[in-house]
Amino acid sequence: MRDAFEKVAGDLQQQIYSGILAPGVRLPAREVLAEHYSVPLNVVTNAIALLAGNFLLRYPGELPGDEVYVRDWDDQGFATQLIHGRLVGKIRDGSLPKGARVTVDEVVDMIGGDTEAADQALTYLALEGRVKKIHQRSGARQPTAYVIVGGEFGTEVPVPVQPGNESPDTPKREFPAEAGLADLTRRLERALERIEELEERVERLEHGGQAHNTS
Repeated sequence: MRDAFEKVAGDLQQQIYSGILAPGVRLPAREVLAEHYSVPLNVVTNAIALLAGNFLLRYPGELPGDEVYVRDWDDQGFATQLIHGRLVGKIRDGSLPKGARVTVDEVVDMIGGDTEAADQALTYLALEGRVKKIHQRSGARQPTAYVIVGGEFGTEVPVPVQPGNESPDTPKREFPAEAGLADLTRRLERALERIEELEERVERLEHGGQAHNTS
């Protein structure tokens, strides 16, 4: 049952990331999905509830019913998730190869959404080790850029997978509610800056030690 649940949730999620299920589109009825995947109805219900808790789907009421939709671009949590997922896909398929550089504006042009969502998605990718922020010279008026590092950390479902035989309660969210998303992003950015400062100090110490040894 767990394998069936992961298959349904993973496939629906991949269809959203790839654009097969476009933002705002209505999903087929749960009964149709259950027949398509050859799984019990409760497996589909739980998969939908998981993806809704992960900002990808929405539905009226507390539990999935007849009306289930992919969220829209104007939903900040969805936009961040969608940009993050599509960037991960591009890194994995090589269309964003290791060493390539991207800016927030380039990500918006490439994928869509707005600069805030793109910036949040790149911040998460940096924390996952898939990209690294490029240091700009002090006083330089250039957009912040990131270099692709690659990596296979994490998963496209950043929440614990809930087995299909569990109750379809609202799943635990790893990503914060939209109200706290911007605040968390700022904290993460500050943490990244501190890490980068430490890396620079280590590099200076290493270079200083090498110069001392050669003198």
